[in-house]
Amino acid sequence: MQINLFLIPFVIILGLILGQKDNGKSRKLYIVLSSIVFILIASLRSPEWMTDTYSIDTLNYKGYFEDTFDMGWSEFWQSFYLRYFMGVDEYDIGFVALNKAISLFTHEFWVYSMLADLLFFVPFGIILYRYTTSTRQIMFAFVFYVALIQVFFFGGARQMFSLGFDLMALLAIIDKKRLLAAFFFLLGMTIHFSSFLFAIPLLMVWYGLKPKTLKALHVISFIFFPVVLVFPNEMISFMGNTVGMEKYAEYGKSAIQGGSETFIFLIETLSLFCLLAINRKVLHANQNIRIFYVMAPLFTFFAPLIISNGAMIRTSLYYHLFLMLLVPYAIDSAFDRKNSGLVYAAAIGILSFLTIAGGGMQYYFFWQK
Repeated sequence: MQINLFLIPFVIILGLILGQKDNGKSRKLYIVLSSIVFILIASLRSPEWMTDTYSIDTLNYKGYFEDTFDMGWSEFWQSFYLRYFMGVDEYDIGFVALNKAISLFTHEFWVYSMLADLLFFVPFGIILYRYTTSTRQIMFAFVFYVALIQVFFFGGARQMFSLGFDLMALLAIIDKKRLLAAFFFLLGMTIHFSSFLFAIPLLMVWYGLKPKTLKALHVISFIFFPVVLVFPNEMISFMGNTVGMEKYAEYGKSAIQGGSETFIFLIETLSLFCLLAINRKVLHANQNIRIFYVMAPLFTFFAPLIISNGAMIRTSLYYHLFLMLLVPYAIDSAFDRKNSGLVYAAAIGILSFLTIAGGGMQYYFFWQK
Protein backbone atom coordinates (compact mmCIF):
# COMPACT_ATOMS: atom_id res chain seq x y z
CA MET A 1 0.00 0.00 0.00
CA GLN A 2 1.06 3.61 -0.58
CA ILE A 3 1.23 4.71 3.04
CA ASN A 4 1.27 8.47 2.44
CA LEU A 5 -1.92 8.17 0.38
CA PHE A 6 -3.54 7.00 3.60
CA LEU A 7 -1.79 9.20 6.17
CA ILE A 8 -2.21 12.58 4.47
CA PRO A 9 -6.00 12.28 4.01
CA PHE A 10 -6.28 10.71 7.49
CA VAL A 11 -4.74 13.63 9.38
CA ILE A 12 -6.60 16.20 7.26
CA ILE A 13 -10.04 14.56 7.55
CA LEU A 14 -9.60 13.83 11.27
CA GLY A 15 -8.52 17.43 11.81
CA LEU A 16 -11.54 18.78 9.95
CA ILE A 17 -13.89 16.61 12.01
CA LEU A 18 -12.35 17.38 15.42
CA GLY A 19 -11.66 20.99 14.48
CA GLN A 20 -15.35 21.82 14.34
CA LYS A 21 -15.26 22.48 18.10
CA ASP A 22 -11.56 23.40 18.23
CA ASN A 23 -11.05 23.44 21.98
CA GLY A 24 -8.40 21.96 24.27
CA LYS A 25 -10.22 18.65 24.56
CA SER A 26 -10.67 18.17 20.82
CA ARG A 27 -7.06 19.16 20.10
CA LYS A 28 -5.78 16.69 22.70
CA LEU A 29 -7.90 13.92 21.14
CA TYR A 30 -6.55 14.84 17.69
CA ILE A 31 -2.96 14.61 18.91
CA VAL A 32 -3.50 11.32 20.76
CA LEU A 33 -5.35 9.55 17.93
CA SER A 34 -2.90 10.69 15.26
CA SER A 35 0.12 9.78 17.40
CA ILE A 36 -1.28 6.28 17.96
CA VAL A 37 -1.61 5.82 14.19
CA PHE A 38 1.92 7.17 13.58
CA ILE A 39 3.36 4.79 16.19
CA LEU A 40 1.53 1.81 14.72
CA ILE A 41 2.67 2.66 11.20
CA ALA A 42 6.28 3.08 12.36
CA SER A 43 6.41 -0.09 14.45
CA LEU A 44 4.49 -2.48 12.18
CA ARG A 45 6.52 -1.88 9.01
CA SER A 46 8.50 -4.66 7.36
CA PRO A 47 12.22 -4.25 8.11
CA GLU A 48 13.13 -6.43 5.13
CA TRP A 49 10.99 -4.47 2.68
CA MET A 50 12.16 -1.06 3.91
CA THR A 51 15.81 -2.14 3.72
CA ASP A 52 15.70 -3.87 0.33
CA THR A 53 13.50 -1.27 -1.38
CA TYR A 54 14.54 2.05 0.12
CA SER A 55 18.02 1.19 1.48
CA ILE A 56 16.80 2.14 4.97
CA ASP A 57 18.84 0.21 7.53
CA THR A 58 15.86 -1.07 9.52
CA LEU A 59 17.01 -4.67 9.11
CA ASN A 60 20.33 -3.82 10.77
CA TYR A 61 18.51 -2.42 13.79
CA LYS A 62 16.33 -5.51 13.95
CA GLY A 63 19.42 -7.71 13.83
CA TYR A 64 21.10 -5.71 16.56
CA PHE A 65 18.03 -5.95 18.78
CA GLU A 66 18.10 -9.73 18.38
CA ASP A 67 21.81 -9.76 19.23
CA THR A 68 21.04 -8.24 22.63
CA PHE A 69 18.82 -11.16 23.67
CA ASP A 70 21.79 -13.09 25.06
CA MET A 71 24.08 -10.15 25.76
CA GLY A 72 25.73 -10.40 29.18
CA TRP A 73 27.08 -7.59 31.34
CA SER A 74 30.67 -8.30 30.27
CA GLU A 75 29.72 -7.84 26.62
CA PHE A 76 27.74 -4.72 27.48
CA TRP A 77 30.73 -3.05 29.17
CA GLN A 78 33.02 -4.25 26.39
CA SER A 79 30.78 -2.44 23.93
CA PHE A 80 31.07 0.69 26.08
CA TYR A 81 34.89 0.41 26.16
CA LEU A 82 35.23 -0.17 22.41
CA ARG A 83 32.92 2.73 21.55
CA TYR A 84 34.32 5.43 23.80
CA PHE A 85 37.93 4.43 24.46
CA MET A 86 39.02 2.49 21.38
CA GLY A 87 37.11 4.45 18.74
CA VAL A 88 35.48 1.33 17.31
CA ASP A 89 32.30 1.99 15.32
CA GLU A 90 29.90 0.61 17.92
CA TYR A 91 26.45 1.90 18.82
CA ASP A 92 26.28 4.51 21.58
CA ILE A 93 25.87 2.89 24.97
CA GLY A 94 22.43 4.34 25.68
CA PHE A 95 21.09 2.72 22.54
CA VAL A 96 22.65 -0.60 23.59
CA ALA A 97 21.01 -0.27 27.02
CA LEU A 98 17.64 0.59 25.46
CA ASN A 99 17.75 -2.52 23.28
CA LYS A 100 18.82 -4.73 26.15
CA ALA A 101 16.21 -3.35 28.55
CA ILE A 102 13.32 -3.89 26.14
CA SER A 103 14.62 -7.33 25.14
CA LEU A 104 14.12 -8.43 28.76
CA PHE A 105 10.37 -8.10 28.22
CA THR A 106 9.88 -8.97 24.55
CA HIS A 107 11.72 -10.50 21.62
CA GLU A 108 9.33 -9.02 19.06
CA PHE A 109 10.95 -6.21 17.07
CA TRP A 110 7.61 -4.53 16.37
CA VAL A 111 6.88 -4.38 20.12
CA TYR A 112 10.38 -3.02 20.74
CA SER A 113 9.76 -0.33 18.11
CA MET A 114 6.38 0.57 19.59
CA LEU A 115 7.80 1.01 23.08
CA ALA A 116 10.88 2.89 21.93
CA ASP A 117 8.84 5.22 19.70
CA LEU A 118 7.09 6.53 22.81
CA LEU A 119 10.36 8.26 23.72
CA PHE A 120 9.70 10.65 20.84
CA PHE A 121 5.93 10.79 20.53
CA VAL A 122 5.18 11.59 24.19
CA PRO A 123 7.24 14.83 24.32
CA PHE A 124 6.31 15.56 20.68
CA GLY A 125 2.63 15.41 21.62
CA ILE A 126 3.15 17.49 24.77
CA ILE A 127 4.84 20.25 22.75
CA LEU A 128 2.05 20.24 20.17
CA TYR A 129 -0.61 20.45 22.88
CA ARG A 130 1.10 23.15 24.91
CA TYR A 131 2.28 25.37 22.09
CA THR A 132 -0.54 25.30 19.55
CA THR A 133 -3.80 27.20 19.80
CA SER A 134 -5.84 25.79 16.93
CA THR A 135 -6.54 22.50 15.18
CA ARG A 136 -5.26 23.80 11.87
CA GLN A 137 -1.85 24.46 13.45
CA ILE A 138 -1.74 20.82 14.54
CA MET A 139 -2.97 19.68 11.13
CA PHE A 140 -0.05 21.46 9.46
CA ALA A 141 2.34 19.92 12.01
CA PHE A 142 1.10 16.41 11.22
CA VAL A 143 1.31 16.90 7.46
CA PHE A 144 4.83 18.24 7.99
CA TYR A 145 5.65 15.13 10.05
CA VAL A 146 4.45 12.80 7.28
CA ALA A 147 6.36 14.78 4.65
CA LEU A 148 9.72 15.19 6.33
CA ILE A 149 9.99 13.24 9.58
CA GLN A 150 8.30 9.83 9.50
CA VAL A 151 10.91 8.21 7.23
CA PHE A 152 13.34 8.28 10.17
CA PHE A 153 11.03 6.01 12.15
CA PHE A 154 10.90 3.57 9.25
CA GLY A 155 14.68 3.41 9.41
CA GLY A 156 14.94 2.30 13.02
CA ALA A 157 14.76 5.71 14.63
CA ARG A 158 17.88 5.70 16.77
CA GLN A 159 18.21 9.43 16.22
CA MET A 160 14.50 9.91 16.88
CA PHE A 161 14.85 8.33 20.33
CA SER A 162 17.70 10.75 20.97
CA LEU A 163 15.62 13.66 19.69
CA GLY A 164 12.84 12.59 22.02
CA PHE A 165 15.15 13.15 24.98
CA ASP A 166 16.13 16.50 23.47
CA LEU A 167 12.46 17.50 23.36
CA MET A 168 12.19 16.51 27.02
CA ALA A 169 15.26 18.66 27.74
CA LEU A 170 13.67 21.60 25.92
CA LEU A 171 10.46 21.27 27.92
CA ALA A 172 12.52 21.14 31.13
CA ILE A 173 14.46 24.28 30.13
CA ILE A 174 11.21 26.12 29.41
CA ASP A 175 9.91 25.06 32.85
CA LYS A 176 13.15 26.34 34.48
CA LYS A 177 14.24 22.80 35.47
CA ARG A 178 17.80 23.10 34.25
CA LEU A 179 19.30 20.09 36.03
CA LEU A 180 16.57 17.89 34.62
CA ALA A 181 17.19 19.40 31.19
CA ALA A 182 20.90 18.56 31.42
CA PHE A 183 20.01 15.00 32.45
CA PHE A 184 17.70 14.46 29.47
CA PHE A 185 20.21 16.05 27.10
CA LEU A 186 23.01 13.75 28.26
CA LEU A 187 20.71 10.74 27.93
CA GLY A 188 20.01 11.78 24.35
CA MET A 189 23.73 11.86 23.59
CA THR A 190 24.10 8.30 24.87
CA ILE A 191 21.51 7.20 22.30
CA HIS A 192 22.97 9.09 19.31
CA PHE A 193 26.05 11.25 19.73
CA SER A 194 24.89 13.74 17.10
CA SER A 195 22.45 14.91 19.77
CA PHE A 196 25.18 17.28 20.98
CA LEU A 197 23.95 19.60 18.21
CA PHE A 198 20.85 20.31 20.27
CA ALA A 199 23.01 21.99 22.90
CA ILE A 200 22.93 25.14 20.75
CA PRO A 201 19.17 25.82 20.92
CA LEU A 202 19.02 24.67 24.55
CA LEU A 203 21.63 27.27 25.49
CA MET A 204 19.87 29.93 23.42
CA VAL A 205 16.60 29.28 25.26
CA TRP A 206 18.45 29.02 28.60
CA TYR A 207 19.96 32.48 28.20
CA GLY A 208 16.80 33.96 26.71
CA LEU A 209 18.21 35.69 23.64
CA LYS A 210 16.51 38.97 22.82
CA PRO A 211 14.34 39.33 19.70
CA LYS A 212 16.87 41.73 18.14
CA THR A 213 19.62 39.13 18.52
CA LEU A 214 17.45 36.32 17.14
CA LYS A 215 16.52 38.33 14.07
CA ALA A 216 20.15 39.27 13.48
CA LEU A 217 21.25 35.64 13.71
CA HIS A 218 18.53 34.65 11.25
CA VAL A 219 19.72 37.24 8.73
CA ILE A 220 23.36 36.16 9.21
CA SER A 221 22.39 32.53 8.54
CA PHE A 222 21.03 33.58 5.15
CA ILE A 223 24.23 35.49 4.43
CA PHE A 224 26.24 32.30 5.08
CA PHE A 225 23.83 30.12 3.10
CA PRO A 226 25.84 30.40 -0.17
CA VAL A 227 29.06 29.54 1.68
CA VAL A 228 27.55 26.35 3.11
CA LEU A 229 26.11 25.47 -0.30
CA VAL A 230 29.49 25.87 -2.04
CA PHE A 231 31.69 24.27 0.66
CA PRO A 232 29.51 21.56 2.29
CA ASN A 233 32.23 18.89 2.38
CA GLU A 234 34.69 21.15 4.13
CA MET A 235 32.11 22.11 6.73
CA ILE A 236 31.08 18.49 7.35
CA SER A 237 34.69 17.43 7.87
CA PHE A 238 35.32 20.40 10.15
CA MET A 239 32.30 19.57 12.30
CA GLY A 240 33.24 15.90 12.56
CA ASN A 241 36.87 16.61 13.44
CA THR A 242 35.91 19.28 15.96
CA VAL A 243 33.97 16.79 18.08
CA GLY A 244 36.43 13.97 17.48
CA MET A 245 34.02 11.87 15.39
CA GLU A 246 36.03 10.46 12.49
CA LYS A 247 32.99 8.60 11.17
CA TYR A 248 31.10 11.85 10.65
CA ALA A 249 34.17 13.64 9.33
CA GLU A 250 34.40 10.98 6.61
CA TYR A 251 31.06 12.10 5.23
CA GLY A 252 32.76 15.27 4.07
CA LYS A 253 35.71 13.56 2.40
CA SER A 254 33.75 11.93 -0.39
CA ALA A 255 32.90 13.53 -3.68
CA ILE A 256 29.76 15.63 -3.90
CA GLN A 257 26.94 13.11 -4.10
CA GLY A 258 24.06 15.41 -5.00
CA GLY A 259 21.52 15.90 -2.26
CA SER A 260 17.90 16.94 -2.50
CA GLU A 261 17.58 20.41 -3.98
CA THR A 262 13.83 20.21 -3.33
CA PHE A 263 14.45 19.75 0.40
CA ILE A 264 16.85 22.69 0.52
CA PHE A 265 14.49 24.92 -1.44
CA LEU A 266 11.56 24.00 0.82
CA ILE A 267 13.43 24.60 4.07
CA GLU A 268 14.97 27.89 2.93
CA THR A 269 11.66 29.16 1.51
CA LEU A 270 9.84 28.40 4.75
CA SER A 271 12.69 29.99 6.68
CA LEU A 272 12.44 33.17 4.59
CA PHE A 273 8.70 33.25 5.19
CA CYS A 274 9.31 33.02 8.96
CA LEU A 275 11.94 35.77 8.74
CA LEU A 276 9.54 38.14 7.01
CA ALA A 277 6.33 37.23 8.87
CA ILE A 278 7.63 37.01 12.43
CA ASN A 279 8.96 40.45 13.25
CA ARG A 280 10.55 41.78 16.42
CA LYS A 281 7.25 43.10 17.70
CA VAL A 282 5.75 39.61 17.50
CA LEU A 283 8.77 38.10 19.25
CA HIS A 284 8.53 40.69 22.04
CA ALA A 285 4.83 40.01 22.52
CA ASN A 286 4.85 36.21 22.41
CA GLN A 287 7.34 34.22 24.47
CA ASN A 288 6.28 30.90 22.91
CA ILE A 289 7.21 32.10 19.43
CA ARG A 290 10.48 33.47 20.79
CA ILE A 291 11.37 30.07 22.28
CA PHE A 292 11.00 28.18 19.02
CA TYR A 293 12.35 30.95 16.79
CA VAL A 294 15.85 30.08 18.04
CA MET A 295 15.69 27.12 15.62
CA ALA A 296 15.29 29.32 12.53
CA PRO A 297 18.93 30.43 12.12
CA LEU A 298 20.08 26.88 12.76
CA PHE A 299 18.04 25.01 10.15
CA THR A 300 18.69 27.83 7.68
CA PHE A 301 22.43 27.31 8.12
CA PHE A 302 22.58 23.50 8.34
CA ALA A 303 19.98 22.43 5.75
CA PRO A 304 22.26 23.01 2.70
CA LEU A 305 24.70 20.35 3.97
CA ILE A 306 22.46 17.72 2.39
CA ILE A 307 23.74 18.86 -1.03
CA SER A 308 26.91 16.90 -0.24
CA ASN A 309 25.53 13.83 1.49
CA GLY A 310 21.96 12.77 2.11
CA ALA A 311 22.92 11.59 5.58
CA MET A 312 23.37 15.23 6.59
CA ILE A 313 19.60 15.63 6.79
CA ARG A 314 20.10 14.18 10.29
CA THR A 315 21.97 17.35 11.24
CA SER A 316 19.23 19.69 10.11
CA LEU A 317 16.54 17.45 11.62
CA TYR A 318 17.34 18.62 15.15
CA TYR A 319 16.19 22.09 14.07
CA HIS A 320 13.88 21.92 11.05
CA LEU A 321 11.50 19.69 13.03
CA PHE A 322 10.27 22.91 14.67
CA LEU A 323 9.04 24.34 11.40
CA MET A 324 5.90 22.42 12.35
CA LEU A 325 5.28 25.26 14.86
CA LEU A 326 7.12 28.17 13.27
CA VAL A 327 5.21 28.12 9.99
CA PRO A 328 1.80 28.29 11.74
CA TYR A 329 3.16 31.05 13.99
CA ALA A 330 4.26 32.94 10.87
CA ILE A 331 0.89 32.48 9.16
CA ASP A 332 -0.99 33.73 12.21
CA SER A 333 1.37 36.70 12.55
CA ALA A 334 1.14 37.79 8.92
CA PHE A 335 -2.57 37.29 8.19
CA ASP A 336 -5.84 37.98 9.93
CA ARG A 337 -7.99 35.01 10.89
CA LYS A 338 -10.17 35.17 7.78
CA ASN A 339 -7.26 35.20 5.33
CA SER A 340 -5.07 32.85 7.39
CA GLY A 341 -7.56 30.04 6.78
CA LEU A 342 -6.84 30.23 3.04
CA VAL A 343 -3.09 30.36 3.67
CA TYR A 344 -3.26 27.27 5.91
CA ALA A 345 -5.22 25.45 3.23
CA ALA A 346 -2.63 26.43 0.62
CA ALA A 347 0.33 25.47 2.85
CA ILE A 348 -1.17 22.09 3.76
CA GLY A 349 -2.21 21.48 0.15
CA ILE A 350 1.22 22.30 -1.31
CA LEU A 351 3.08 20.21 1.28
CA SER A 352 0.68 17.32 0.73
CA PHE A 353 1.11 17.56 -3.04
CA LEU A 354 4.91 17.58 -2.80
CA THR A 355 4.80 14.59 -0.47
CA ILE A 356 2.50 12.51 -2.64
CA ALA A 357 4.07 13.65 -5.94
CA GLY A 358 7.43 12.51 -4.58
CA GLY A 359 5.97 9.01 -4.14
CA GLY A 360 3.33 7.59 -1.86
CA MET A 361 6.03 5.36 -0.35
CA GLN A 362 5.22 1.69 -0.80
CA TYR A 363 4.61 0.14 2.60
CA TYR A 364 4.46 -3.46 3.82
CA PHE A 365 3.56 -4.71 7.27
CA PHE A 366 6.04 -7.02 8.99
CA TRP A 367 3.79 -10.06 8.52
CA GLN A 368 3.59 -9.58 4.75
CA LYS A 369 6.01 -11.50 2.58
